[in-house]
Amino acid sequence: MLAALAANVTITIAKGVAAVLTGSAALLAETLHSAADAGNELFLLVALRRSAREPDERHPFGYGAERYFWALLAALGMFVVGGAVSVWHGVQSLLDPAPLDSFWVGAAVLTIALVLDSSSRFVAGREVRRRARARALGVRGYVRESADPTLTTVYLEDTADVVGAALALIALIVHELGGPAAADGIASILIGVLLLYIATRLASRNRDLLTNQAVPDRYSERVRDLIVADGAVADVPSLQAIYLGPRDVLVTGEVRLHDGLDGDDVVDALDRIKRSISARYPQVSHWYLTPVA
Repeated sequence: MLAALAANVTITIAKGVAAVLTGSAALLAETLHSAADAGNELFLLVALRRSAREPDERHPFGYGAERYFWALLAALGMFVVGGAVSVWHGVQSLLDPAPLDSFWVGAAVLTIALVLDSSSRFVAGREVRRRARARALGVRGYVRESADPTLTTVYLEDTADVVGAALALIALIVHELGGPAAADGIASILIGVLLLYIATRLASRNRDLLTNQAVPDRYSERVRDLIVADGAVADVPSLQAIYLGPRDVLVTGEVRLHDGLDGDDVVDALDRIKRSISARYPQVSHWYLTPVA
């Protein structure tokens, strides 16, 4: 994470210098984009460290939700710094186009950034695909339901980095070849709109997780099946599972046991159920099952 932060800071400085030399609105949008990415890396680094703290008296369920809070701040930063400002500057460029200079400087910086961002996206994409296969999901499905905001944020950011650098480079080439001056402003607006879209998706996802979103039904049903499979269980009248953090799930519910069990039998049954759930789903860190008549 520190290496990614250092790389983003370096890319931001290089794009900023190129934006000043060329006068390109699209390059300025990419500078703001990279600056937002650097800020996001810092937020995610804080999220990783704070969420790793052990449970205590004030937070008996742990600090896993810290990741969602800091990832939400990162999404808001991307929305304002990367998206809204890029769109605004793109509109200004359309209304009052400025001449572009130092084409080769801008093209070189964007080409290097494109190569670096593509490499980073390949690494993040490989991990996303691996986790998606483990859940029998596609990449879109995994990104939509993942409870780990760190990986999905990096993956979506890297995707936006590649697309944004490509748009800015195309705008510079079009202008250099004598194309319409509006290409630069349009590219800046497109980069801004892309960032607004991604930031909105990330903010929405982290809001859901912060408000105790339930685990997808298919996982809850599998936990229910594990409970019912125990010989002492007659039925599971209710079962709820919610995210406490990326790797922490709280399971609560009611269990109807067969008649004729004494106190020791009930304790043994609940202990067996706990062990079977923990063996199959180690992310279930807290569970409360209430025997009912």
